[in-house]
Amino acid sequence: MKDNTIQSRRAVEALRAGVPNRDAVRFLEPSQPELIDAFDRAMDEALFSWEEDEQVKGLLLQGDFGSGKSHLLEYYRHQALENNFVCSRVVLNKETPLFDLDKVYRACVESAEAPGEQLGSALDVLAFNYDFDYSSRYRDFFQWVHRSRELDPRLPASLCIFEHLHSDEIMESILSEWRGYPMKVSQMRAALREAGFGREYSIGRPQKGSAMQRFEFLTRFFYSAGYAGWVLLFDEAEIISRYSLRQRARAYSHLAGFVGALKKKVSPIPGLAAVFTITKDYAGQVLYHKKRDKISIPEKLRDTAYEDWIEAAEIGMGVIENKGRDILAPTRAQITEMHDRLRSLYADAYSWEPPRVDDSREYLSSTAMRQYIRTWINAWDLLRLYGYQAETVYDDVTIGYDEDTDLQTEETE
Repeated sequence: MKDNTIQSRRAVEALRAGVPNRDAVRFLEPSQPELIDAFDRAMDEALFSWEEDEQVKGLLLQGDFGSGKSHLLEYYRHQALENNFVCSRVVLNKETPLFDLDKVYRACVESAEAPGEQLGSALDVLAFNYDFDYSSRYRDFFQWVHRSRELDPRLPASLCIFEHLHSDEIMESILSEWRGYPMKVSQMRAALREAGFGREYSIGRPQKGSAMQRFEFLTRFFYSAGYAGWVLLFDEAEIISRYSLRQRARAYSHLAGFVGALKKKVSPIPGLAAVFTITKDYAGQVLYHKKRDKISIPEKLRDTAYEDWIEAAEIGMGVIENKGRDILAPTRAQITEMHDRLRSLYADAYSWEPPRVDDSREYLSSTAMRQYIRTWINAWDLLRLYGYQAETVYDDVTIGYDEDTDLQTEETE
């Protein structure tokens, strides 16, 4: 089977399943050039952020179910890698709740990819191939780690061990530390003594609330290895609505931090660029209608132990309310163009010439592109395999914003 046939078939299979991959986005690029331009600007700003010591203003993409949010994130992922960024893509769910930064951090590290045809996580690839003499970047990184008084002391200590001890056992322990699974204090102290720095570092258990420090540490580590920075792509942020009130407040503040909206409250992370997706009606349904978070969060947290969360949570809600970029419904012309491109792709994949699909439905701006794509592929599949002319029936998908106790078992930091 020819390479282009394999790639075409992989693309069709991914589109059929509704899970876009590299081949799918290569053949079917997003139809909104302004959203492509916005991400390109974010990457450019990330490059300049190292000079300015600033954090990039992230993106929030708003769209209905099936509008192409995941497809766009997959396109961003490949653009980031092609522009020499390490990239992580994470679906926010029960295992990675946005209110728990430690879990989000671990998911980002585990999913991190480095540019090029690399096997394994970016952290593993870079650590085992790290060149300390690459440029002045490592010296700058080392100096930053050791002069930043706010950092958890475990970070400079672990970097010292990484530089001076290279056994497989020690390396794996350091990588586990950097993945978010801490070394035992006794093990780290023994490694420091072996490296000859037993008296240089005073370490203890990981500091509570240090996850954002670790995001900055790894972003700077990736940069010291010769990469442009770290791009984080977060899908399905609407799950925030299903947390408890306190957890929602914490999640809003974390969203604000990732997109660089907390300039006066937290240290900026140069080289970090974050993108979130969320449903288009989230602000109306959750911030104002069903849960009234814009009012209830400040009211219920004021004069409590969590009062200092209010300002950051309000900034995060403001991002959702005012800073989102809409993923627009496809126009008639875009639907026609997509049909023709997908028809050609399907022909390459199966060496079978599909007919034009007679889609006589009235054009509605509320019809998602995914519906059209699935209709066309299903019709061609049934005709090619069974000679059956299919008629597709649609059901609307309703997004629920009710709280889910299964997502609320973990306490916020």
